[in-house]
Amino acid sequence: MGRKNIILVVGAFILAIIIAIFFLSPNQGSSNLSDNINASRDLASTINFSQNVSTHIEGDHILELNDPKNTIVEYASLTCPHCATFHSEVFPKIKSELVDTGKVKYIFRDFPIDPIAMAGSMIAHCSGDDKYFGVINVLLKTQDQWLFDNKNPYNGLLKVARLAGLSEEDVKLCLNNTELFNQIESNQRIATSRFGVNGTPSVFVNNKKISTLDFDTILAELNLSYE
Repeated sequence: MGRKNIILVVGAFILAIIIAIFFLSPNQGSSNLSDNINASRDLASTINFSQNVSTHIEGDHILELNDPKNTIVEYASLTCPHCATFHSEVFPKIKSELVDTGKVKYIFRDFPIDPIAMAGSMIAHCSGDDKYFGVINVLLKTQDQWLFDNKNPYNGLLKVARLAGLSEEDVKLCLNNTELFNQIESNQRIATSRFGVNGTPSVFVNNKKISTLDFDTILAELNLSYE
């Protein structure tokens, strides 16, 4: 592993510690914090799958029709401005022209770059599979509003959570769900160490990472494998 990837993995580990300290309730104690970090590391190391980024892993959320062979995988953070732009300008075309027509399977994966993004991802998961994409889309489309809501983004997250049917108590329980935290953090570790994801948004078209994130580029990559 190169020096850059080592730094990224260590950075992800440190981020996990910060997130855990930020969200775990005080009565859980430092021993549970250590258990939480070790559990996420163990979970990442025991997942066995091929090197294809499109291989399904636990925590994936998928949009598809009729099991298409072409795939788009997106890693995104809910506090990333470029992710918000991508979902505003590019994703609607992907959804209407490629997903809804049965040409592409769209896989969304959380890659939170800070504790606020981790909280948003956890809330989206806790909203349920049927509401997950709705919460993700609202948080990305209204990012400039909730992220700076009275300088306390938690208030903005809580408003969106309530729209999804979660109470404030539900949100507190959600943010203390160490199993969910471990899953998201371990998937992030895998993305960095195995697939070279070091920023958001990162988009893979049929297992190839693309550098230009516009619809025409995505379409061109897909056309290479169309029959």
